[in-house]
Amino acid sequence: MKKNILLNLLSIALVSAKAVTDDVKPELPVFSLKSGFYKEESVKLRIKTVDSNAIIYYTTDGSIPNENSTIYKKPITLKNKSLEENVLSAYKHVDPYEDFVPHEKIKKANVIRAIAKYPNKNNTVSEVVSKTYWVGMNRKKLYGDLPLISIMTDPDNLFDYEKGIYVMGKDYDDWVRENPSNADVDFFRKVGNYNRKGKSSEIPAFIEYFPGDKKREGFTDNVGIRIMGAVSRTFIQKSFRVTYRDEYGRKNLKYDLIPGNMRSDGKGPLEKYKTFNIRGGGNDFRFTIYRDLIMQSMIRDRDIESQDMDLTIFYLDGEFWGLYIITEDYSDHYIENNYDIEKDNVIIIKKEKVEAGVDSDMDLFKKTMNYIYSANMTNPEDYAEVSKQFDINSFAWYSAFHLYIENTDGIFHGNNWAMWRAREPVPDVLHGDGIWRLLLFDTESSAGYYGSEEYNKTNVLNNVFDSNSSLKYNIGTKLLTTFMKNPEFKNLFINAICDMRNINFALDKVISLLEKVDGRVRRVMTDHFKRFGYEEYIEEGPGNHYVNSYNNLKNWFKGRHGIFMDHLAKVFNLI
Repeated sequence: MKKNILLNLLSIALVSAKAVTDDVKPELPVFSLKSGFYKEESVKLRIKTVDSNAIIYYTTDGSIPNENSTIYKKPITLKNKSLEENVLSAYKHVDPYEDFVPHEKIKKANVIRAIAKYPNKNNTVSEVVSKTYWVGMNRKKLYGDLPLISIMTDPDNLFDYEKGIYVMGKDYDDWVRENPSNADVDFFRKVGNYNRKGKSSEIPAFIEYFPGDKKREGFTDNVGIRIMGAVSRTFIQKSFRVTYRDEYGRKNLKYDLIPGNMRSDGKGPLEKYKTFNIRGGGNDFRFTIYRDLIMQSMIRDRDIESQDMDLTIFYLDGEFWGLYIITEDYSDHYIENNYDIEKDNVIIIKKEKVEAGVDSDMDLFKKTMNYIYSANMTNPEDYAEVSKQFDINSFAWYSAFHLYIENTDGIFHGNNWAMWRAREPVPDVLHGDGIWRLLLFDTESSAGYYGSEEYNKTNVLNNVFDSNSSLKYNIGTKLLTTFMKNPEFKNLFINAICDMRNINFALDKVISLLEKVDGRVRRVMTDHFKRFGYEEYIEEGPGNHYVNSYNNLKNWFKGRHGIFMDHLAKVFNLI
């Protein structure tokens, strides 16, 4: 009996030991050099493993190595790859506007990805190790204190005709085949692979983040990336959403990604991200790139939900991909991480569609909107009842902001707006009251977007209060004109828009921020517009184009500040 028990225990022990052994991951290959910048003309990279019989495979194009990849046999000599021909940036058919490709070689880094196969261990294969090396390049001289992001993925994930998400590709050809007249529509309406959305369009990638502050540690992760945005999907400089999932290795990024970014409820810094965006400036990609950053930064002290951002230099599979903006991504996870409201209790409505929540949540939204439109705003009781369902005070500031900066692509034009609430009220939690509130984003179609001389235009302000204007049908106009029937709100709104001019966009404040941002990015903007063109910018001179765009923005703010009070007085008969 005892013998049988001992045999059973031994069998269990052996099975358990095998299970533990099976769970042990193969040793990773070890790189002799850390990712980063090396001023030398060349450096030697050695890759080794603890097992001398292991076979190391590696790639240099961002793809994941396999047994068909190059076998590591001797140290790899890394040089300044900027001297080599462009690869990814030479792809055409990514932009239906001009199909621009750089006229000269752009900056590049070496990207090395390696795996180890162990013949002595049933040919098990390790996970991938990935590194980025800028050789013969001086980081401080090139990029100052700007952080850098290096993303690696199989180039086919981005540029393949059938599956690449960065190109016009097969989806465009199919779309034109269905209706040949589609070939003649405006470029920003053209459909391509880049229009693919949802998780099915997400591709696996590896990200390395190098903070601008040398005292901070960066991070590396396996992530998913997809193209994000609306019209900007058709631009040559596209934006990316970065997503963390268990299947990639980590459920969330726990890191102080945007220095100084505080939780919206004020409970300390935000250090947890499910997603974030690497945004190419949206409609401002042709000018300063950072217009949205400036705009949202100026109203951070107001009770408006806004996105924190940081500048970054972006490299894609080792090629310089320009100046980008790390931007918070609105989602149910964003609300949960900022307010401790469970994501399943979050509703987000974006442009009349349920962005987060369930389909029936649209009924809750419509019910509130219909009540607002039908309420008698001159009746204090109706006004008070509306304030229990919709954040009227915040909307006054939100509207004042859009009208001061002359945003021509925002809520008053029926675009780029979203609202959120907790479906079920959450006691003792800031904004857990179930009241609808606005989310601010994509504010760059503003402030002299078409030229600094436009500072004296108040078309949006005039048209919002013009009953014959086409803007009257849009949600922003309907809400504002409805609330303006209430004397209390009218006074609040006029004071808010005056404060936008006098306090939030006070000249010394906004010019100081502009000059600070310009001081960080000017050194890279020549390279940026060499990378992203267009031909007219090349003729103007890539560096000159940026300087002209910067001066236009600065002059717009100066001019706007000078004339705005007179315009406001005329609109509201305050003279």
